[in-house]
Amino acid sequence: MGKMRKTKSFLMSTAAALLGLAALAAPVSAQDITVIWADDSTSDVTFDPRVTQSRHEEQIIVQVFDQLIVADEAGKLYPGLATSWQAAPDGMSVTLKLREGVKFHDGSPFNAEAVKFTFDTIVDPRTGSQGAIDMIGPYDGTDILGPYEVRIKYKRPNGGAIDSFTENELSIVSPAAVQRLGNQGFAQNPVGTGPFRFVSWERNREVVLERNEDYAWGPEFMGKEKSRVAKIIHRYIPNNATRVAALEAGEVHVADIVPALDTKRLGDSGRYKSMIGVAAGLSFGALFNTTRPPFDDIRVRQAFFHSINRPRLAQNLYFGLVKPAFGPLAPPTPAYWDGVEKYFPFDQAMANRLLDEAGWRPGPGGIRQKDGKPLTAYFPVLTLPDVAVAMQAEARRVGFDIKVENVLKQKQDEVLMANQYEMAVIRWVSNDPGVLAIPFHSSNIPEPGKFKFNWSRIADPTMDKMLADASAAPTAAERTRLYGEIQKKIMDMAIFLPIHDQVQTVVHTAQIEGLRYSRGNWQVRLVGAKPAGR
Repeated sequence: MGKMRKTKSFLMSTAAALLGLAALAAPVSAQDITVIWADDSTSDVTFDPRVTQSRHEEQIIVQVFDQLIVADEAGKLYPGLATSWQAAPDGMSVTLKLREGVKFHDGSPFNAEAVKFTFDTIVDPRTGSQGAIDMIGPYDGTDILGPYEVRIKYKRPNGGAIDSFTENELSIVSPAAVQRLGNQGFAQNPVGTGPFRFVSWERNREVVLERNEDYAWGPEFMGKEKSRVAKIIHRYIPNNATRVAALEAGEVHVADIVPALDTKRLGDSGRYKSMIGVAAGLSFGALFNTTRPPFDDIRVRQAFFHSINRPRLAQNLYFGLVKPAFGPLAPPTPAYWDGVEKYFPFDQAMANRLLDEAGWRPGPGGIRQKDGKPLTAYFPVLTLPDVAVAMQAEARRVGFDIKVENVLKQKQDEVLMANQYEMAVIRWVSNDPGVLAIPFHSSNIPEPGKFKFNWSRIADPTMDKMLADASAAPTAAERTRLYGEIQKKIMDMAIFLPIHDQVQTVVHTAQIEGLRYSRGNWQVRLVGAKPAGR
């Protein structure tokens, strides 16, 4: 009996999904379609942009909420809920004129009070902000200059303020809804001004959104036509194979984080379209523990860097869909410095010379030795273990014995806080170059009871000052210059080996078009989806 119920449930869900596809295949006069999205996680706990630190939750947030300023995939800025903005010459404030005639989904008005409420509550500890609290910078309050004009103030110069307003985490929330529902209630029933309204959330199964019929203030690059998407069904399917199978069976229209081989296979079939987005922030790479041998010697770190053929590694693992990385910041990140691309080309001869200079001599089994000890390093890996194994094989060719262990998060946290490792991989999605402080400022060195991300354990006063100066730069140009110098210093110190770009691989049925990545390239805006060719 139980098996019969499951079969019936599966057939009903499949039929419902196929009805969505039928709507997509309807005559060109059909206006309403349903888009079914398959997400690779079930970890969502809040859809409050002021609180979230999750790219999965932001896939919902980007549909429900609007930002003051909107950036397209390339980072070009457009008016959003703010029609114009002006930063003060000293970098201590930004004045914004706001769009009139906008309403939240609950019918309450968007105005200067809503902006002040959103930003003031982000810095209120009772809100429990995890991401926005960092995005908002050294916030010092909001002055209301009129019903539709505000001045955002800072405690010190903040050259990144305008860029910060494009972040999903700084989306504007409905004060009336927060006051009615409380923070916890709002997290489960979000109310924004965006193109879609929140309808329901069945934990670990799906979220349902419906079109905001009043929406007429989207950014210019998204077009001004009414959205053809009447409903979004956001399904949680964490297993890669199951998610791909659901896409091929017609149960979903769009799937995220599709494995590289499937992305290429489906994209080549003609029945599906693939979208490859390079995420802004930290490149996927390895941090080297500078407090333990053998990587306390810069020559050994440099030798390891030269031993890895990153273009070949990316090609072999990702079939050309993912490009090798060359610096700590991914190219789409503001203030990316292209000088990193000249550092550490694949050169086994150089790697061997550096190891010779450092006193490491060839030993048994091809593993180098020094003072009777092998050139070995412990490499616990939580994310993408295949990449670590490929690096292990490359480095062995010049005499490294890298001990790769695929660990769960609890084990990773234990060894990192106890300083019982030599290498660790990291990645971080962010639209702000200030993300460099997370793995490179001395205040972020982990210790028991303090899980932080400076896994190279670099404690360099010069680096700390450079990071502080860049964060407080009064202009975007000065900020770009200072973060360029920081990237150069990181590469000169050889403490972070960029391996490959972080990418979001999305595959969707060829029956729809008009999907666009949001800035940062993890989330996809669905408001522009429509039947292909119509």
